Amino acid sequence: MCRNELGICENRGKRLVRVLRLTLAALFSILAAASASAQVVDVAKISCKQYLAGNVVRQDYLSLWLSGYVNGTRNDTIIERSTVQNITDKVGTYCRANLDAGLMDAVQTVLGVGK
Repeated sequence: MCRNELGICENRGKRLVRVLRLTLAALFSILAAASASAQVVDVAKISCKQYLAGNVVRQDYLSLWLSGYVNGTRNDTIIERSTVQNITDKVGTYCRANLDAGLMDAVQTVLGVGK
């Protein structure tokens, strides 16, 4: 059992810290990329066409952000490369067939995550 006398799972706490660090690093990367072309990026306003082209924010940055968003809605603190790739594949497939759709609509449709 991983619980200590305070009832806290130390491994879970370490994973949470690791996830938070990765999320912050991804966020800073997105902000750094976005600052070159715009001050603020509203992901809800990005279209599938823009996501695929990477002309607002690089697609790999957005894919990592989307993974964090999806995991956050599911209260999942683990980042797995295969999960990020799966999200990228599913959203990319949907977006290629629906270029005018919003990125968050694609996420909602293919991953069942609310906006």
